[in-house]
Amino acid sequence: MNIRQAREIFAKFGAHLRSDDVVELRHAWIMLAKQYHVRAASDDTHERAMAEINAAYDLLKANPEKAKSGGITTDDPRIRGVCVWAWAGHSGTGLPPSDRIETADERDINYVRRRIWQLSGHSKEQWSIWSFDGRRFMPPLAVYGTKSIFDQMAGLALQCTRVGFRRPRAVFVQKLGLDWPDLLLIHSDGMGFSGIPLRHNGGEMPSRDQAFVSRLPSILDALKPEGPPT
Repeated sequence: MNIRQAREIFAKFGAHLRSDDVVELRHAWIMLAKQYHVRAASDDTHERAMAEINAAYDLLKANPEKAKSGGITTDDPRIRGVCVWAWAGHSGTGLPPSDRIETADERDINYVRRRIWQLSGHSKEQWSIWSFDGRRFMPPLAVYGTKSIFDQMAGLALQCTRVGFRRPRAVFVQKLGLDWPDLLLIHSDGMGFSGIPLRHNGGEMPSRDQAFVSRLPSILDALKPEGPPT
């Protein structure tokens, strides 16, 4: 079995690996194990499937071309020695940004930035992601993304900006380089949106518009689905 065949095995059983990221590989393996391992003892078909999956996992896990140094691979293109995904939101002057990934999961902001860049197909569109905790905006996260992955962008932002078990109430995005007035809502109270535009007067920093920030909770409340009749 070679690397390509191992990836095809994961795809055959429903886990399409988008990158060589070691965390994505393990998440995919866990997902498949939950489906096939439980029934493997009493079902030969599931036993053979799990054997295939485990063999492919072992090969990919040992592959030296996989993610190294906390998720950064030697294949990531670089600008001035820094991975290209780290330059989102950077002016290009002064000190270069950091591409260091301390923890290769959603707790690490640079892991999230790299993951969004991967999911977007290495997009060159720059976006600011704003999480809202119900009272105020949290510091923005600049990424290379695209509208087609708003749901993934929201999910990753909810993970990396949560405090303990508490996640932000809402996630917004704003495309860099465009006129600033509209902030796009992509997630609120467990619901995903394709980008509801909300007008504000904070320019590139919606948090500066205190009147807008004060109105946000009631705006979000109005988007909640009505409950069952009482």
